[in-house]
Amino acid sequence: MLVKGPSTVNWISWMGGPRQDMAFPRVIEEQLLEAGRAAEVRAITMTSEKASWLLRTWQREVLGYSPDVIVLTYGHYESVHLFLPRWLERHGNSLKGRSGRGRRLYRRLVVRPVWRGLAHLQAKVDSVVGPHVGVRRARRVAADIEQYVHRVQQVGSPMVLVFEVLPPGPRVTGWFPGMARRIELVNREFAAMVERIGLDHVRLFPVMPLAEKYADGDMGLAEPDGFHYSPVLHRGIGEALAREIDAWAGTQSHLSDLGSDG
Repeated sequence: MLVKGPSTVNWISWMGGPRQDMAFPRVIEEQLLEAGRAAEVRAITMTSEKASWLLRTWQREVLGYSPDVIVLTYGHYESVHLFLPRWLERHGNSLKGRSGRGRRLYRRLVVRPVWRGLAHLQAKVDSVVGPHVGVRRARRVAADIEQYVHRVQQVGSPMVLVFEVLPPGPRVTGWFPGMARRIELVNREFAAMVERIGLDHVRLFPVMPLAEKYADGDMGLAEPDGFHYSPVLHRGIGEALAREIDAWAGTQSHLSDLGSDG
């Protein structure tokens, strides 16, 4: 099984907790192993990863491995900004910063002030633009994923699960007032894409019902830092995915000998 996506795959809100706070790919593997499935889950993920990058890497990630299931969690990062460039986002919030007094001063005195100033400007513009802004971007994200799905279907027709994107938590809505609208557009395009593809094993995976179940629909509980799933929601998502995958695996003859012990 292959899981792909940006920090919504690999980041827990908040980080620094105990080892038992597992991101959902590890929960999937745990649950499938407990169900008697000989599962191997590979999470190939990076912060700020875009859906368009799928097409760059799919051959080395899929052709030789040939996963039975692929989980895609894109569309969230693409919905964050109205106009700030992605390279500036990655530079301003880099997790790769090296040590050194000069580098620390550069980040503190140059990068962060510039980033915050531009983010303030973007927020002001984002609060007044119309709901049509973001339609083209949402369609492009869905088109990239659709192209990816068609390509990986050549490798033994794997099950593909495309995540619904959750709206942002209240901690960041002031910084990105149009993000929720852009996410609505992405989810609409994802639903249309899955319907166009028309394969039972290519599915939209609903996340909002799980946020309602595990956080009473409160995005402040579901995404405490505003963007990423809480430990409780990560576990709930992983368990729900494991159940769906286990049920599908039961219909696959090549997995029958590796099936659940009941």
